[in-house]
Amino acid sequence: MAIHLPSLPLPVPIAARRRLTVLLAVLVSLPAVLLGVAAPAQAATGYKYWNYFHVDNGKYAFAQTGPGDFTPKNGAVEAYRYGLSSSASGLPPRTGASTYSFEDLCKATQAQAGQKLVGVLIDYGTAADADGGGTPPKPRGACAAVPTNATGQQVLDKVADLRTQGGLVCGIDGYPDKGCTVTVKNPPAPATEQNVDFAMPAKAATKAASASSSSSSSSSSTSDEGGVPWTLVVVVAVVVVVAAAGLLLARRNKTA
Repeated sequence: MAIHLPSLPLPVPIAARRRLTVLLAVLVSLPAVLLGVAAPAQAATGYKYWNYFHVDNGKYAFAQTGPGDFTPKNGAVEAYRYGLSSSASGLPPRTGASTYSFEDLCKATQAQAGQKLVGVLIDYGTAADADGGGTPPKPRGACAAVPTNATGQQVLDKVADLRTQGGLVCGIDGYPDKGCTVTVKNPPAPATEQNVDFAMPAKAATKAASASSSSSSSSSSTSDEGGVPWTLVVVVAVVVVVAAAGLLLARRNKTA
């Protein structure tokens, strides 16, 4: 930066003029140093972990507490996403917050007396965020029927195999299989992600129909219309045939 000095009286020695020039240069440079204008920006630090969200009015709200310290209401939807985040707003699941409603998640689940229903979205993240070359499971939805005072952690524990440490969710369904958070220095810029489909809970009615059909087929194969086992019918037939053959042989012997 060029320093323009005001005109000085001729009697000022040249050495003094030089010292004044250096002093002015230092003073001009101080604000840039103090404000960090000339200094390189500090690199952010990212973390790989299970990000926890509440679905509120069709939007993801990054949780301000752990799931063990939050009690979702009946009809609420909770969401989890594993991955690298360096943002205070967390890393949301790869689907819109309104794509899968509470009704989509819980239409096949019935609450008993003293229970509430809470929908859950679980996004295990991408292969790029997997540690050690692991393959993340496919994203899925679930519905938990739990006591009305159940916490978010108890809700998650109802629908998934949960691993925790010190109140933190470290693993869901065995993913990742160890550790709790991974620190990433100089994380890359977040990539643009495409939404993915989440597997929805199987319908209870379909399961019941399948079980009923299986039971009916089993009954038909082991009994006749009167409820008599077919094996008993075969045994009786064999006995009749053997008795008839014996009687016929006895008559032939008498005739002879």
